[in-house]
Amino acid sequence: MRAWLLQIVRNTCFTWMEKNRRVKDMIEFDEELHGPSDSSPEVLAIAADGRDQLAHALGSLPPRYREVIVLRELEGCSYKDIATITSIPIGTVMSTVSRAWRQLQLALRDPAPEEASRDL
Repeated sequence: MRAWLLQIVRNTCFTWMEKNRRVKDMIEFDEELHGPSDSSPEVLAIAADGRDQLAHALGSLPPRYREVIVLRELEGCSYKDIATITSIPIGTVMSTVSRAWRQLQLALRDPAPEEASRDL
């Protein structure tokens, strides 16, 4: 039931994004409003930097890789559920998750060229 519902949500989202999405209209998530408030400033800065790096690395992945990583790791879906949601064979799901993890690890290990020049 969950996979069926997620497939409907996914398809509806993609349809809506095709019709309504504009780059300039996107609003970024405000960590200050929704983040934990009982930590020290140093802990918050380190956590924010890690989240920023992960968000940038996820954003650099192709949409299909990003989708399977989010479904597998953040939503906790099984390979079978992901195959149902995305309408791709389960073997393809497993190999796509593996490739997505590899690309995510590379993106986290090697900073983008503009970030490397900024650190100098």
